[in-house]
Amino acid sequence: MPVLNSMGNLEAVRAMMKEREVDAYVIPSEDAHSSEYLAPCDARRAHLTGFTGSAGTAVVTQTEARCWTDGRYWLQAEKQLGEGWTLMKHGLPDVPAWGKWLKEELPKSSKIGIDPTVLPFSEYKNLSKSLAEDSINSLLVPLPDNLIDTIWSDRPARPTNPVFQLEDKYTGQGVEEKLRMMQDKLRRIGSPGMVIGQLDEVAWLFNLRGSDIPYNPVFFTYAILTPNDCRLFVNPASLSEEVSDYLKRSGVTVSSYDEFWTSLTQWGEGVRADRVSKGIPGLGSQHFSDANGHVEAKPVKTPGGKAAADEEKLIKTDKVIVGNKTSWAVAQAIGEDHVEARRSMIEDTKARKNPVEIEGFRQCNIRDGAALVRYFSWLEEALEKGESWTEYDAATVLENYRKENKLFKGLSFTTISSTGPNAAVIHYAPPKEGSAVIEKDAMYLCDSGAQYLDGTTDTTRTWHFGAPSDEQKRAFTRVLQGHIAIDTMVFPQGTTGYILDVIARRPLWSDGLDFRHGTGHGVGAFLNVHEGPQGIGQRPAYNDTPLQAGHVISNEPGYYADGRWGIRIENVVVTQPAETLHNFGDKGYLKFEHFTMCPIHTKLVLPELLTESERKWLNSYHAEVKEKVTPILKEFGDDRALQWLEKECQPI
Repeated sequence: MPVLNSMGNLEAVRAMMKEREVDAYVIPSEDAHSSEYLAPCDARRAHLTGFTGSAGTAVVTQTEARCWTDGRYWLQAEKQLGEGWTLMKHGLPDVPAWGKWLKEELPKSSKIGIDPTVLPFSEYKNLSKSLAEDSINSLLVPLPDNLIDTIWSDRPARPTNPVFQLEDKYTGQGVEEKLRMMQDKLRRIGSPGMVIGQLDEVAWLFNLRGSDIPYNPVFFTYAILTPNDCRLFVNPASLSEEVSDYLKRSGVTVSSYDEFWTSLTQWGEGVRADRVSKGIPGLGSQHFSDANGHVEAKPVKTPGGKAAADEEKLIKTDKVIVGNKTSWAVAQAIGEDHVEARRSMIEDTKARKNPVEIEGFRQCNIRDGAALVRYFSWLEEALEKGESWTEYDAATVLENYRKENKLFKGLSFTTISSTGPNAAVIHYAPPKEGSAVIEKDAMYLCDSGAQYLDGTTDTTRTWHFGAPSDEQKRAFTRVLQGHIAIDTMVFPQGTTGYILDVIARRPLWSDGLDFRHGTGHGVGAFLNVHEGPQGIGQRPAYNDTPLQAGHVISNEPGYYADGRWGIRIENVVVTQPAETLHNFGDKGYLKFEHFTMCPIHTKLVLPELLTESERKWLNSYHAEVKEKVTPILKEFGDDRALQWLEKECQPI
């Protein structure tokens, strides 16, 4: 998305800033639902800056234009940022976060404009408090219109694609049960209700899926849930008669997506009045139940030990609950003093996959592994024959193999098909026009995934179809050792991914190597390929969420030689109870089970660096891959893939 008139757009924004009397304007990446991936109509930061990475924040003043992004995107941003922009490499010691920059670099008593629908209420409170310190006295100003929308003449329309019901045989839990569970928590807490603004949370709660955002099976929606009632806001044109009947039978009142803000404001008036008069507020003809007589929330026992410290804390409140990602605009509509932002109960519950969802992950990863084997075997043969394939065209071949799989619904993100120097760009997406030709004698990194009715996949494999160098082999082996260390880790309940992250980096650190991304992210069940709150990495937020049985995450250490090549090895795993000889502290212990079934390139391994247990792990993993993927390949009658699988799974 190159910006054809970057300076012109900047000047237009600056002119509107003067009209609205703000000294700076902040453009986050996210939409009104705090989505990581966006519908084209919400890609405001990308439209203004030219930088299309999924993470970053832009700030415009009358004299400067700066764009912050993390280490995954530095190389990409350097290439894409338009004229007039300065890249801020978030994560470097001398680069302040954008909020700190606003505080320290802007003149005192500055007014900082922002669209309140794209700033989480929790972030607003922290940032506003910081800016309001006596020595700074700056102010965040909510603007009623988004300035980028104003200058975006050809902005795409908001999609309204069909919404469909995901059957209980895939979800493992019906919508009525989910609603009862959440409403019971509201009663136990004493809250008048909760506003759900995150698209994947609404999709999970109502067992619905859509396609309004590329690669994410979600749809534009909000929901208001009270102890007795729930209302879903969605475009009526997206609902078939069958889905409408399903929601009605489930006790869900459906309103138009466009009615949300009016309804929320009206409901907020009732909430505010209730908290003053101690009466019972209502939502139209619907009513809240009171909290009298409800017992205190109790922690839930988890397998193998005492109540887990990481079980969500159902702390009493008489305020409306919103998740930490819910927008400032939602809090404004209800009344900021009547809203409590906390980690979402739905996010926590959704993250702990049930047995049906876990089995779905197992099965879809076997089918997906077969597609990967068919693709890599084809690619190796094509390169051996001297055929010329670009990164983009090869990725299309992989997608076509996936399309032949049962229950396939689409890709889970843009395929990262990268050869040579492009593999060093952590989130590289090959352009349709002008992408590089895959070289037999260069490293090839492929990070890809798919959406299936029974789960979501995310797999990275790195290959060298020629003669890799000793440097490449050593780096690959160190990455593999970090991957194995996570896969085989046994740890007590209460352990966070923040703590485990060092395990994946230790082999790399021993050679003075490292990588600029997390080791693992949560994965949704036929939902977003990135989901929280769990993960493995150096982000402090990962220390807030101990890993629990049922958490599905990725295991993806890597190494990237800037401008030359890159390596990543990624499997999706699930946290499971572990049987241990002892149970110190009666905590209970956990381990990982890997779902991903695709060979790891042994040509790139230096066996002498592996310990005996690491060698056994690799050989055992390949035996498992061969056993599980072979039947699928036989169903397709793909002899080439079968022969390639046999070769790549040979023990070392």
